Amino acid sequence: MRIDLESFEKWYANQVKYKKVGGEEPGKELREKSYSFKEAANILGIHDCDLYDIWKNEKLEYITVDFVRRIPVDIFEKWYADQDVYRKVTHIPTAEELENDYICLQDAADLLGISREKLAKIARREEIGRLLDSTICNNKRWITRKSFQLFLNAQNVYYIMNDGDKQEESQLLQENETLSLEIKEYISRQDAAELAGVSVSTVTKWMQSGEFQCVGAGKVLRVHRQQFLNWLNEHREGVI
Repeated sequence: MRIDLESFEKWYANQVKYKKVGGEEPGKELREKSYSFKEAANILGIHDCDLYDIWKNEKLEYITVDFVRRIPVDIFEKWYADQDVYRKVTHIPTAEELENDYICLQDAADLLGISREKLAKIARREEIGRLLDSTICNNKRWITRKSFQLFLNAQNVYYIMNDGDKQEESQLLQENETLSLEIKEYISRQDAAELAGVSVSTVTKWMQSGEFQCVGAGKVLRVHRQQFLNWLNEHREGVI
């Protein structure tokens, strides 16, 4: 069986599922006529799930190619012209640019020893956060390495932590958790087990004895901390 070369190339240019070994990228004509939701989202600098919601809520037209939904270019451009909420980004980073010139928000937060949510809040609300030049691409928020360095140079609160800093931070978090455990009036079975150095099932058996006050019901029973500690001190010799 032989396939006409012209029809093969036509098919190849209108699909993205299969790629020639060592050949050009597939879907050239398809990409000229339509966007995947991720491609369209990259144009706007948003997550594709947000664009899916827009298309669903506004009942906008799409096509399906190899079981994947795509947005015709003319439909996208008409929608874009009829709205004033979203703006196209000035530049969509290439894979090489993302690797060399950008750092994803999570990695930047890890370097600073803070949560991703905290860094996002800094970027949105704090004056110093305006230095962070960011964009959403491929459903991740990215910060330019240049602006991240400017951010580091412009303040002395946030800095790249070394291993010693991270160890100290971890120890501080553990101490705070211990302090929080010490001041709770009622504690969970897991907290009680930690205080006693036993398993949760052992604490459950102790609770059934009725020696200390419990509140709640079922799986959310909580133990009166001071009564539990008093009981624990009296029976310490029997605790393994």
